Amino acid sequence: MTTPRTRGARRIAAPLIAGLAVLTLAGCAGGAAETSATPGADVAQDIVFALKEDPTCIDPQQSSVTTSLIVGRQLTDSLLDQNPDTGEIVPWLASEWDVSDDLTSYTFTLRDGVTFSDGTPLTSDAVAANFDAIVALGASASLANGYLAGYAGTDVTSDTEFTVNFSTPNVQFQQGATTISLGILSPETVAAPAETRCASVAGTGPFVLDSYVPNDSVKVVRRDGYDWASQLRQHEGEAYLSSVTFPIISEPSVRTGGLESGEYDVIQDVPYVDESRFSTGDYNLYAKANPGVPNSLVINTTRGPLGDEAVRQAISKGLDRDQINIIAGSISGQAPTSVLTSSTPGYTDLGDVLAYDADGAKALLEDDGWTLGSNGIYEKDGQPLTVTVTAFYAQDVLEAAQIDLKKVGIDLQLKMVSSGDFFGAIASGDYDMLGAALTRTDPDALRTLLSTASKSRWGIVDDAELETLLQEQSQTADTAARQELVDEIQQIVAERAYVIPTLETVQLHGSRAGVEGITFDSAARLHLYDTAVVSD
Repeated sequence: MTTPRTRGARRIAAPLIAGLAVLTLAGCAGGAAETSATPGADVAQDIVFALKEDPTCIDPQQSSVTTSLIVGRQLTDSLLDQNPDTGEIVPWLASEWDVSDDLTSYTFTLRDGVTFSDGTPLTSDAVAANFDAIVALGASASLANGYLAGYAGTDVTSDTEFTVNFSTPNVQFQQGATTISLGILSPETVAAPAETRCASVAGTGPFVLDSYVPNDSVKVVRRDGYDWASQLRQHEGEAYLSSVTFPIISEPSVRTGGLESGEYDVIQDVPYVDESRFSTGDYNLYAKANPGVPNSLVINTTRGPLGDEAVRQAISKGLDRDQINIIAGSISGQAPTSVLTSSTPGYTDLGDVLAYDADGAKALLEDDGWTLGSNGIYEKDGQPLTVTVTAFYAQDVLEAAQIDLKKVGIDLQLKMVSSGDFFGAIASGDYDMLGAALTRTDPDALRTLLSTASKSRWGIVDDAELETLLQEQSQTADTAARQELVDEIQQIVAERAYVIPTLETVQLHGSRAGVEGITFDSAARLHLYDTAVVSD
């Protein structure tokens, strides 16, 4: 039995929603890869999808790493879904929902007949257990907790109706309910220790975890009886693919070589320099710019010279972002022009604030009492202007920034670490700057990144004016009023250089011709539910 594709929903319009661009490149066709002659769910279809790194933790409520979320999205559904083209929020596990006028309560009605892969039915109690468990995880579920700011518990009215309550207005929870970070897992999963959840989860998604061997591979298999896809998907019933094997292949040239040889059907992260190489009829390229905060230098203002606004501003002015984009080799990407990416709802163009000005950077430092040393690096009180950025990816982008800053007399040192050590540094606060991005389809990403009240704060900033604005925008339902606040927040963050953008990241994946139907969600994570191997 299939569920009707159109389901009613009581809802308010999502604030600050603009068109979210999705770019899908299909060989030489120049358009979207369309699924044709797709098989039924009874046809065995197995593909190999090479990942660039070990997922480390496949629990989507705990992880913020793209590779982990690619796997987790296949196992996990969300209460709501968001159209990546229009920003419209639509039903998924919840058939309808309502929001209180003061944004402190969200009432949902669950659709009937949904079960977790362990056979447990989806109920209101199961959803409540998920949200309670996320709060209990604390910093281990930092992104998910960001969506639940002010969480005051879930009232269960019946097996299918419940209300999520907040102590203060929470405007971004509705969009958060579309994300994989708030994907719903089985009661047994959320009751397990955090470490156990990283290795095995049960969700309501179209695939089930078959195996996970760290640093080797992950395999998921088609979920029998799945029939509750979001209306944004292109078919109903079970997934087309019978299984997806994800070998972990860290070397980019091995992934691209395997795609060419046919060893891999799909690869994660086609290097930008190889984009044109796979733009032929033999391949499909899938590209989408990440919404949220672009690749940036995220500042700890309590560390050494970075407490000095003039130094931070000089770093920002000293970056030639157009040149960094060229060095990164991105055809699909562009240089950032704000502290939010251009694909993020609420984005404000601050290209003038972020304009490259090497002479201006030097003038700022000299007016601030810095003197150029014989080695070409500025110094003050006998101390060189040296700052360190800690990161676990995008080393080429940071190396380009390092070259730019050396030209203006700033010594940028790179500290490349594992993802585990990166988040360990965040927990301890032991860093000058972080090299990272934060993907979110809402400008509230800046509150998550910078607020003193955020459990996932990366930027360490003491700015009462900014804090007030961050909290106010998160509690403002009126679209125009919230936009004014978000405009002001972006201006302050860019001008005071608390976040210094370097590159707008584009998710770029490739498949061989004949593998079709790979789609992105609004946060640039992949859905493989509609994916199929089709004949010419």
